[in-house]
Amino acid sequence: CNQRGIQILGDLPIYVNFDSSDVWVNPDIFKLDENRKPYVVAGVPPDYFSKTGQRWGNPVYRWEVIKEREFPWWTARIAHNLRLYDLLRIDHFLGLVAYWEIPAGEETAVKGEWVQAPARDFFYHLTKQFPYLPILAEDLGLVTSEVREVMNEFDFPGMKVLLFAFGPDLPVNP
Repeated sequence: CNQRGIQILGDLPIYVNFDSSDVWVNPDIFKLDENRKPYVVAGVPPDYFSKTGQRWGNPVYRWEVIKEREFPWWTARIAHNLRLYDLLRIDHFLGLVAYWEIPAGEETAVKGEWVQAPARDFFYHLTKQFPYLPILAEDLGLVTSEVREVMNEFDFPGMKVLLFAFGPDLPVNP
């Protein structure tokens, strides 16, 4: 493809499944209990799409452990994807800045809470490992000022979906 001037955009989901090899090989970087079951799971808070939010059920990262070790699992994951793709879209980019953590026993996302992630430390580390970091931030839905600041600081472009522009806010929709 590259020889014909075509670049491939890969898609990197922010979370992995509980039954993935990533969780079983690296249980210490996920918030798991003594039985290796998630005690909190990922999702998104209630919003205009859903009054109970979204409970995805994916295990949540132990960012303090990942940061202390200098992000080896994430660095390897990014490196692998950059061998496959020219550009990398990070799904739910917001979750690298702050994520919605829900107690695992809850059936909805209502009782979750926002938890900060070490976004700047993470991306500074990645820029040292990959001088050219071709990331596209999926920034649809809730986008906080902190997400915009991180995107601007690291020069990550975002996304626009034309369909979303044709609502009642058309005159001011970015």
